[in-house]
Amino acid sequence: MEKKYKNYIYKLGLISVLLLVISSGLFLTILEPWFNYSFPFIILYFFLFGSFQHFKLLKSAKKSPQAFNTNYMAWFGIKMFFNLSFVIIYALLNRSQALSFVLFFAVCYMVYTTFEVIALTKNLRSGNVK
Repeated sequence: MEKKYKNYIYKLGLISVLLLVISSGLFLTILEPWFNYSFPFIILYFFLFGSFQHFKLLKSAKKSPQAFNTNYMAWFGIKMFFNLSFVIIYALLNRSQALSFVLFFAVCYMVYTTFEVIALTKNLRSGNVK
């Protein structure tokens, strides 16, 4: 599990850096009026939460494969609750920047969730979660 987790962290970090570089390039040139200083923190949030979630899910799959589905759904619910709460609170506190924040958050959510599902599927299909 440790090697797979380190590989996941490496790929997650690579996606985070690529997302940071691409978004910085876009928001400092073409999309400058939409720039928001919280964008790098959104990427950090997804990196930290995703790495913690993946660690816990791999650990649960190793411990009890039967309980993995329940754990996955619980983590999905927790993640949705935190994400929705985070977006609503930020949008209410910063109404002038709410649209750009919500759009960037949604793009990050799609990128990171797609990566998480693909990574988990590969780990579980290999049958070698240990």
